[in-house]
Amino acid sequence: MSLTLLFVGAGPRTLGVLDRLSAHASATGAVVDVHVVDPHPAGAGRIWRADQHPLLWMNSRAADVTVLPDASSRLAGPVRTGPTLFAWIDAHRDELADGFARTGEEALRREVLAVREGTFVSRALGSRYLSWAWDRVVAQLPPSVRLHVHRTRVTDVRGAELQVVVLEDGTELLVDGIVLAQGHPDVVPGPRERSAREFADRHGLGYVAPGYTSDLGLTDDEDTLPPGRDVLVAGMGLAFVDLLVLLTQGRGGRFEDTADGPVYHPSGREPVLHVGSRRGVPYRSKITYVLDERPPLPRFLTADSLPADRVLNLRRDVWPLVAKELAGAHYAELFRAHAGRTSLDREEFDARFAAAAWGSPELDTLVAQAVPAAGDRFDLHRLDRPLDGWWAPSGAGVHERVRAHVAADVARRGDAGFSMDAAVFHALLSSYVAVAGLAHDGRLDDVSVAEVDGWWHGLFSYLASGPPPRRLAELLALADAGVVRFLGGDVRFTADEVGGCWTARPANSPDAVSATVLVDARLPEARVTASADPLLRNLSDREELRELGGGKLVVDPEQRLVHADGTVHPRRFAVGPWVAGGGWAAAFARPGLDAGFFRLNDRVARALLALAPARAPEVSVVAPRAASTAPSRRTPAAR
Repeated sequence: MSLTLLFVGAGPRTLGVLDRLSAHASATGAVVDVHVVDPHPAGAGRIWRADQHPLLWMNSRAADVTVLPDASSRLAGPVRTGPTLFAWIDAHRDELADGFARTGEEALRREVLAVREGTFVSRALGSRYLSWAWDRVVAQLPPSVRLHVHRTRVTDVRGAELQVVVLEDGTELLVDGIVLAQGHPDVVPGPRERSAREFADRHGLGYVAPGYTSDLGLTDDEDTLPPGRDVLVAGMGLAFVDLLVLLTQGRGGRFEDTADGPVYHPSGREPVLHVGSRRGVPYRSKITYVLDERPPLPRFLTADSLPADRVLNLRRDVWPLVAKELAGAHYAELFRAHAGRTSLDREEFDARFAAAAWGSPELDTLVAQAVPAAGDRFDLHRLDRPLDGWWAPSGAGVHERVRAHVAADVARRGDAGFSMDAAVFHALLSSYVAVAGLAHDGRLDDVSVAEVDGWWHGLFSYLASGPPPRRLAELLALADAGVVRFLGGDVRFTADEVGGCWTARPANSPDAVSATVLVDARLPEARVTASADPLLRNLSDREELRELGGGKLVVDPEQRLVHADGTVHPRRFAVGPWVAGGGWAAAFARPGLDAGFFRLNDRVARALLALAPARAPEVSVVAPRAASTAPSRRTPAAR
């Protein structure tokens, strides 16, 4: 009997699970109808769709992005490997350039001809890779798997065994299993955003609530963000980087490359951006060199090092081992590649380091003896909070301090003389996967699972998922041109009722800054109960999902949805960034690392194929409007 499955969302995660489902079905002959529902193009989905501003870049080097398994992937069943983003571009470079020339996309034509392994490509070009990968997965579907793509939305789903799926046009599909893979749904404004909007409207002020920057239309919106106007910006993460690009180059400004770095020439349409955040500095720059020998990982954060007789707490039980893993990788690389900057025998240091507890006086004494230069020592607190406890008598002093920090960070992250940073990066990746595995396996308490998506994910993103160095060099140029002013850390952005304005008060100086416009340059808080997605909202209203304190969906170790009462729905699965503890929620994987991204996709695909059909095979669509869908087995979604 055939099986009918449905994916809500057509982005990279669905692409990955469909690839593994296809591989297993090819080996077993399983007969499956697969419905994929998304109003956006299949493969790329909403976030990675092609019609984004060409100035918006992907956040990883072209050689470090893959959406298909590679030779390192250890998966059950057949493994069909695919190229990285760079390998795909390199193999199709002339063909892509000719295609862009024919469609008049000159910027993409020039870009594709210039891409190298270390290039950070535009999202518009990355979208083409995802569309190609989708087409390839579809072309490899065995005859027993039939694909139906619906360019609409799912509004509701009901049922325990046979699932009734309601589409936006009223069509109802009957399916045996469902995967929620919506990616990043919009959220409705919360109390903070509603209060800010009411204050802004009452005083005639400008306010931009959290959102996906590419969707906000800020490039041409000079009513909300007028040229020359002082604007307060809360947040210095990746959404801030996108905002910066759209309000400067996107408004006609240009950068001139010089021997001392880029120089910005304003168009006159830019606002003046006063930016601050909790840390007060942007995410750390991406590392631009390749480590020639990766540290042995994991070494300290292993299964044997964790208590096996109780549920674990992230801060108490796991964090000391994570910190030691990072420091261990740092010092292993320092002694391996830069032994001349150490003053102790490598084997002696290694043995004493392994025996000392993280944060102990013994460890501090060892490092002081073995590493003479402070810049070569691993200082996790200073790395995380570089402005903590620092004070300047004026805002000008803070601005100069942050500018110097950014310049030093860009220089260091491009200097293989500090290859310890690259070793720490690999240790972070290893630890991130390990912590996500603990959450996935039910080893962490609920508070810790929420913190996996909170401070731990935030630390990882700050240290390992920062912007390309070019973007930070441009930030420095914008600061020099007077377009950007740095406020510092622990900034409090408040609504000043007396002054009728927005005010920013940093912790690093006595100077406050007021303005008539506030931009909350942070991604929307992922709270399921505040989702604008109608399906998530309906499931939440019926208590057919559970939300952790961090606002994300709770799933069991098989990725099945957990209800509010703790029961598990046997036929509903969820994957992606809105799933609690989802350390493998990224849209892509890094090649050569046996990425957990692919193992999770494989596990979900096998669980779906293990479901028993819950209805007669000839009944799958129960509404006459089903003709509005686009069924196909061998063709990709319409673009």
